[in-house]
Amino acid sequence: MKLTKEIRIALVAVVGILVMYFGINFLKGINLFSTNNTYYMTFDDIQGLGASTPIYADGYKVGTVDAIEFDYGQDGPIKVKADIDKALRIPAGSKAEIEKDLMGNLQVNLLLATNPRERIEPGGIIPGAVNAGAMGKVADMVPAIEKMLPKLDSILGSLN
Repeated sequence: MKLTKEIRIALVAVVGILVMYFGINFLKGINLFSTNNTYYMTFDDIQGLGASTPIYADGYKVGTVDAIEFDYGQDGPIKVKADIDKALRIPAGSKAEIEKDLMGNLQVNLLLATNPRERIEPGGIIPGAVNAGAMGKVADMVPAIEKMLPKLDSILGSLN
């Protein structure tokens, strides 16, 4: 059987498209061959969270954010779909927390509860919150600093 030039070109094009598809999904952080469980997390404010954001439990990466669903008809929380490792069993009472570091990178931390008997089943909802981090603590100190500025100015003026 002889392959003509047209058939060879078509095969190269199909293989190229498949490599590009898998390559782009690999760069997005999506593992197409994994068997992860799907959980849902609810947040009032997602702080710019996007797909393929890593999810950590005790500092170990256990999954990624798969999709974000916003219901325009209701004024309820934002639902985030998460793919979490199948081996991780999430205890009931666990919470999800969005954390932003100083560089502005986002991650989701699972705060696992100490409930060994009850588990959140795959497809279940994990309640979420936002952790302001170090910048949030600085923002909380701003009113106290503003009150001290006039006193500091008078002290520096008398010292001069």
